[in-house]
Amino acid sequence: MPTSTGSDFAASPDEVVPLMGAVRAVAAAVLRLRQEDPDVQDCTSETLRRAMEGRSRLRVGEQMRPWVLGIARHVALDMLRARKRHGLVPDISYTQDGEEGVSRTEAIPDPSAGPEELLEQARRRQQIQSAMSALPEPMAMALMKFHLDGRSYQEIAEELQVPLGTVATWVTRGRKTLAERLGQKEKPT
Repeated sequence: MPTSTGSDFAASPDEVVPLMGAVRAVAAAVLRLRQEDPDVQDCTSETLRRAMEGRSRLRVGEQMRPWVLGIARHVALDMLRARKRHGLVPDISYTQDGEEGVSRTEAIPDPSAGPEELLEQARRRQQIQSAMSALPEPMAMALMKFHLDGRSYQEIAEELQVPLGTVATWVTRGRKTLAERLGQKEKPT
């Protein structure tokens, strides 16, 4: 196969088309799809187009086949990245022999809580709400603003119009009281 001498010319289809089968195989392997899949066909066409138009980038002495297969790999990787970015990854994967495999969504474990876990979460919420309602109102308010709203002691002090030390005391004592009522050791912040 001729190699470029650096001049600006396109490759002829006669140089690139014989590589179509290998290009299709590379694209299918990267995309993990069958060679007949439309996305594999798109990658193959794009690879051949880029190879023909970019023939002048082939260095003197460089073989055509590895260069074109490198383009195929990059085109397929670009397609994978774009599909992942847009949430368009195919749902079905294929085995080595081309048979349909397990649906990718079926293979992903369900991250949502099961019924036992939901019941335990509801029970825990009830315990926390009960323990919080037993706290003096300013202490409970300071705890919620600090832990739930992410406010600083200074912000809470300004909002509740109390000294900074009072907020620190409320948060510390409230945390300790809640830990005792919930039967836990208090965790340091």
